[in-house]
Amino acid sequence: MKRLKSICTFIACLWICAISAQNNQVFQSKTPEWVTPVEAELSSEKKELDNAPFLYLLIDSQYNLIEEKAFYHLAFKVLNSEGVQEMSDFTIEYDPDYQQLFLHKINIYRNAEVIDQLDLNRIKTVQRETNLERYLYDGSLSALFNLTDVRVGDIIEYSYTRNGFNPVHHGKFSTEEYLEYALPVVNIYGRYLVPKNENFEIKFFNGSSTPQITEHPTHTEYVIESTNPETTVYDTNSPIWYDASQSYQVSQFQSWNDVAKNYHQYYKISASDREWLHKKAKEIVETDTIFDDPVVPLTRFVQDKIRYLGFENGLSSHKPSNPKDIFNRRYGDCKDKSFLLCELLKAYQIDAHPILVNSSSGNTINEDLPSPNSFDHCIVQYHRFNKDYFIDPTIGNQGGDAEQIFTPDYGYGLILDDDTKKLTKFEKPDYGKANITETFIIDSIGGPTRLKVETVYTGSKADNTRAEFNANGLSSIQKSYLDFYSLAYPDIEVAQDLYFNDERNEKNAFTVNEEYVIPGHWKPMPEDSSQIYSQYYALAIDNFMFPQKTAKRKSPYYINEGTNIDYNIVIFTPEKWNVETEYYKSDNPYFEYTYQTKYSNARIDLIHKYKTLSDNVPAEDYSEFLKAHEKAAENISYYLTYNPGFANSVATTDNSNISWFAVILFLVVFTGAGFICYLIYVNYDIPSKSHPNDHRPIGGWLILIAIGLCISPLLTLSPMIYNEYFTSNYLLLWSTGNKALVGLVFFEIIFNAASLAFNIFILIIFFKRRTIAPKLIIAFYVFNFIGVSLDTFVAAIIPAVNSITPEPDLYRELFKSLIACLIWIPYFAISERVKDTFVNRYKKQNIETTDIENMNLQENQGSVNS
Repeated sequence: MKRLKSICTFIACLWICAISAQNNQVFQSKTPEWVTPVEAELSSEKKELDNAPFLYLLIDSQYNLIEEKAFYHLAFKVLNSEGVQEMSDFTIEYDPDYQQLFLHKINIYRNAEVIDQLDLNRIKTVQRETNLERYLYDGSLSALFNLTDVRVGDIIEYSYTRNGFNPVHHGKFSTEEYLEYALPVVNIYGRYLVPKNENFEIKFFNGSSTPQITEHPTHTEYVIESTNPETTVYDTNSPIWYDASQSYQVSQFQSWNDVAKNYHQYYKISASDREWLHKKAKEIVETDTIFDDPVVPLTRFVQDKIRYLGFENGLSSHKPSNPKDIFNRRYGDCKDKSFLLCELLKAYQIDAHPILVNSSSGNTINEDLPSPNSFDHCIVQYHRFNKDYFIDPTIGNQGGDAEQIFTPDYGYGLILDDDTKKLTKFEKPDYGKANITETFIIDSIGGPTRLKVETVYTGSKADNTRAEFNANGLSSIQKSYLDFYSLAYPDIEVAQDLYFNDERNEKNAFTVNEEYVIPGHWKPMPEDSSQIYSQYYALAIDNFMFPQKTAKRKSPYYINEGTNIDYNIVIFTPEKWNVETEYYKSDNPYFEYTYQTKYSNARIDLIHKYKTLSDNVPAEDYSEFLKAHEKAAENISYYLTYNPGFANSVATTDNSNISWFAVILFLVVFTGAGFICYLIYVNYDIPSKSHPNDHRPIGGWLILIAIGLCISPLLTLSPMIYNEYFTSNYLLLWSTGNKALVGLVFFEIIFNAASLAFNIFILIIFFKRRTIAPKLIIAFYVFNFIGVSLDTFVAAIIPAVNSITPEPDLYRELFKSLIACLIWIPYFAISERVKDTFVNRYKKQNIETTDIENMNLQENQGSVNS
């Protein structure tokens, strides 16, 4: 169906009706007397070294605003065979509704010979409709000239006059002319004859110039000329609104209010037609069962039920059709659809107006002279709830409520109302977002990989996707999506047909689900065939990561301001995987990009977020823009590697996967530390400082200490078992180059073994209430703090740890150990309860007598001193 439509359009574009030139307002005449003769420099050799296909010798434009006539005179030299191909035929467009075309001369100069090729019988007029693909018919004709025997070195010169200005402007003239071009030019000449005392404004862009002004009894003459201007060169991918060439605008409109009133008068409707339309508006809204707000059903009716088609010849270029006619025939162009929607909204007392905008250069028209030439599109503005709203009735398939309807950023617009004084500035819209989740399911390493893709579009992204699905069949879309993923995974296959869910009315979301299988996802490593790998490529942001490179760029670089992608690649592995998590963020004025990897329970998340912040990058910032993307692009490809031989050898050697080296190391350290604790237990003894009458059992805050000491051995052992300290996984870490991480594992085994032995020892002397318990408990807290500090410091400098561990988690144990030291060390040092509880010594004989004598001696000394 789509191909048939393209063929029909192609045939329609080729369809021409060749008819007699004399019968289509094409005539031959001498150059009008009001024209000032300007001679082309036929002998000029300047700028031929630019290697262009041709050289413009003269571009001569003269306008007679008194008689509404426009004279054009061009001369150029053909420099090579490409120039012969391009310039051997040309066309002159005119609108037969209000214009006549007069040809004055068509000459070829070859050496000293002048070859006259003006022959009306050889001229064909055709209706080409260059905007047919946009469903616009302007009704203009093109006079087609095919020159014969054109050769390299020839100079071609022709001139003509178009009589008649478009009456839709009510005699007010405006235009824009260039004083520089992308091709070399020798001379540019512009002349304007303006009736006496009529307004005529001139404004120059990208450089100033002074017009020659001559006063005549009936008119004023303005001449603007440029000789040997510079050639303007544009870099690739320059914004469409960017214009570096010197130019000027002329306009007879005095203000934007003058422009608004001039064209607002065409948007009038009779009372009977308005009443008829209001009745139709009520019918549309009353039959809608979804929305209470009339704006949405009325907007969707105009957007989706009135097809886009326009006839823009003559007055129709700026004058819309009657809204009643538009409603009945069910088609119209932008101004027709806007006029109709405004009238339908007025049925509900909504203040609505057409607003003229520029679909490509709207952000710069505030610098223009007031003129209708600043606009090429018409949409709707309406006001309610103390707020301005905008709707583009030419955009179909839009979703959401009245607050969510998307309107592009047209920069500035002109509301067609007699009270309009200035341009209206558009606010930056919410373009919506694409949330993409690609889930790779690896059932077995080395086998096929399943890929599930869910993409949730919102806002304008949902509108665009909805339009795509409405315009194309699912099989065609399925193929294009499959082709897209085949760029990264060549042997990918469809596992299940694509399906979608359109939430147009609820939240304007459009969800697309895809399922594929990748048979050959795992491949041998190029440098080591004993290992295999699989790649995970961020295809959805690939187009944004590699901007075009331009040497010494002078033009801004265009970027799509509405790009906003949240992109998560999820990988489910069949076994636990050693993953270094990362975090990267690019900070610059033109785009935001973050990349993060996460790992949990055999699930890897590769999270990309990309959002543009502007619609262009200034030339002076382009190199930094490139560097930022080059840095960001380092993250779009991710690899998993696997050594089947190593895995098999580990499985063959020990099915239990227990590392006896780690077990023996733990037992040796635990035994050694336990022996040291035993020596301390039997050899270290200190007298009690408490009177026998003051001895107390374990109680008070010591109950908390007792509980902590009892559960502490479990807290030491359980993480070691859970984190597989006693398995052979450290061998895999060693083989993959994580030697520092292996060293940290062994340090933690040694420290935890010693700590466990010390903990059990402390537990014993605590419940035996040994006098040495307070000092050794203090030593235990200090020992634990030093060990945790070293462990934290080493972990913080090992990338394999700090990249996967959030900073709060990394320092949590250190913080807990420090708090314990700050609380319990002073408590055990000065507490009377501690002194009266821990009173027992290892050797019990004579202990009580000796301790009492010591205390009595201390008391007597205290009395003497007092």
